[in-house]
Amino acid sequence: MATGDQHRIKAAEFHARAQSETRPHIRVQFEALAKAHLRLAGQADLNDRVDVIDDLCREMGAMSAKSKRGFYRPQSNIILETEQRTVLSEIARGIPLAVALLALAVLAFIVFS
Repeated sequence: MATGDQHRIKAAEFHARAQSETRPHIRVQFEALAKAHLRLAGQADLNDRVDVIDDLCREMGAMSAKSKRGFYRPQSNIILETEQRTVLSEIARGIPLAVALLALAVLAFIVFS
């Protein structure tokens, strides 16, 4: 049985206990536990899907001639380099505007003083 299904069953049990509980504060706690187990079920389903994708990536990496170890290794440094280039290009685009604003400020100072 999948982990997500186990959490859904547990959530149903807590919900049933909440319905049969006469004390309001205990009922609220059982309902909170039921909601928490439903969230856990969703997370477990997501984890299962990620595991399938991860396994597929490992298999694809093992079939690749470039892979020496036979498993998938993300290339996070490429992402960081791309992000750094993006930040630098944004700064470079902002420089002409800053220079233009400085020039206008100097001209305004000269004209109005």
